[in-house]
Amino acid sequence: MITRTLGFRAGLLALSLGMTLAAPSFAEEVTLRSLDGSNTLKGDFVSYDGATYTIRTLVGEFQVDGFQVTCSGAACPTIDVASEAFTIAGSSKLVGRVFSDLIFEFSSDIGGGAATLAGDARRPTIQIQDEAERDLAQITLDPVGSKLGIASVVAGDAKLAVATRSVTADEVALFAGAGLGDPTSALQEKIFALDGLVAITSQTNPIRAISEENLASIFAGKITNWSEIGGPSAAINLYFRTPDSGTAAVFNDLVMVPAGAALSSGARFVETDAAVASAVAADPLGIGITGLADAGAAKVLAIRGVCGIQVPATPFTIKTEEYPLSRRIYAYNGNNDVPAQLGRFIKFLDTAKAQDVVSNAGFVDLGISYQNNNEQGLRFISSVMPTDVEVDLAQLQQMSEALIASDRTSITFRFALGSATLDARAQDDIVRLANLVTTGDIKNKEMLLIGFTDSVGAGASNIGLSQQRADEVRQALVAAAPASSLDGVPIRALGFGEISPLSCNETANGRRINRRVEVWFRDIVTVSP
Repeated sequence: MITRTLGFRAGLLALSLGMTLAAPSFAEEVTLRSLDGSNTLKGDFVSYDGATYTIRTLVGEFQVDGFQVTCSGAACPTIDVASEAFTIAGSSKLVGRVFSDLIFEFSSDIGGGAATLAGDARRPTIQIQDEAERDLAQITLDPVGSKLGIASVVAGDAKLAVATRSVTADEVALFAGAGLGDPTSALQEKIFALDGLVAITSQTNPIRAISEENLASIFAGKITNWSEIGGPSAAINLYFRTPDSGTAAVFNDLVMVPAGAALSSGARFVETDAAVASAVAADPLGIGITGLADAGAAKVLAIRGVCGIQVPATPFTIKTEEYPLSRRIYAYNGNNDVPAQLGRFIKFLDTAKAQDVVSNAGFVDLGISYQNNNEQGLRFISSVMPTDVEVDLAQLQQMSEALIASDRTSITFRFALGSATLDARAQDDIVRLANLVTTGDIKNKEMLLIGFTDSVGAGASNIGLSQQRADEVRQALVAAAPASSLDGVPIRALGFGEISPLSCNETANGRRINRRVEVWFRDIVTVSP
């Protein structure tokens, strides 16, 4: 059965403007009308989940935003349009600045409007209305940081937590103890943006790249002079976020814990990422860790792996999560009593309009971007560097032949060690890839799903595992796409094993980066007879 979701705006209610789409004459027929009366959709009532109608027509099932239509017919449910009040709490930058823009964009997208109410400037409340000028919700934004934001949801003081890190095992237990379900489930966890933790210095500092090992030693106080890593003979000044911040937690997990290191007591704690960047930019001997979105006037260092692979922090390397210190940005809700307008807003976070707001704020959006083969030099350099990777000339030639006249997308699927099971972000990326193909923008192209592994295990078995992972992505894509929508796009699943590492297999994080399926589009060349 084909299911289509109709857009937020009432103008998208029917398949074409002003058109009435009727269903076969069955019982329980309902009529949905846009609030301005310009569009009508008739069909058999299937369900209503508190926010969305599902109805069946001659050409399939449709999902329609219940707050943008009126429903007539015996099966129509009673909809409560009373204004809701709830709080979104969490990351100071995201909740304090970005989410205000997201809420205003959301209100515009549903055809309504928004206004910030008078009151506490630190905890602003935004009122949104629909296109009929009915009050829908009052949303309070509480920028208390990732840890306290998650705690606010557990305590019942907020309905959504925004975090620059994933929930910890202790926080998962707190959700369960409060009867709020599993925050890591697909229904409660939303990845809506990306960022990269970056090591920064003053622009006058000659250092251009740094290894994760040296970063750990510097912030542990084991390396204290710039001359030890090729800089001037001068003491290193450390600037770091407060320990309970998301930035500190991610850096600790990705860099300090793998090195068995703890933060030096000589670090100067700073309250925000932007404040770290400002302090470092003004200190010729300073080094700090901040998010790429907040690097400001400081110099961003590339990260050099223990095997010599060097990766800069760019939107593309962060989208593909090949930059070793990439991080995902999360939103968490409980499993009960989610306000209807919050549910609509969470769905809105996936839209292009919402992702534009994310990008404009300096974070990395989840939209699909491309690099051509000429911009993928790292893979060919890493393929011939001396490593433990089992590779021969025939494999290199086969990979190079496959990638000629091809463009790589930023969608990259990752897997647990020894597994062919897609991770949490991958589930959403499957939908994004299916939407890209079904829009019809992919013409005269074939899709290549190219699997790779880390270097653990025998080379021959890794080729089989990488092929299995590519096949798994292909099956998931076919299942997610509407029937027959992929007919015009040939899809090839290829496995190249451990060839072409994009990070160092000597570290757990590097091995995670290398376990992947990349998505490429290759021109279909037709030769005239």
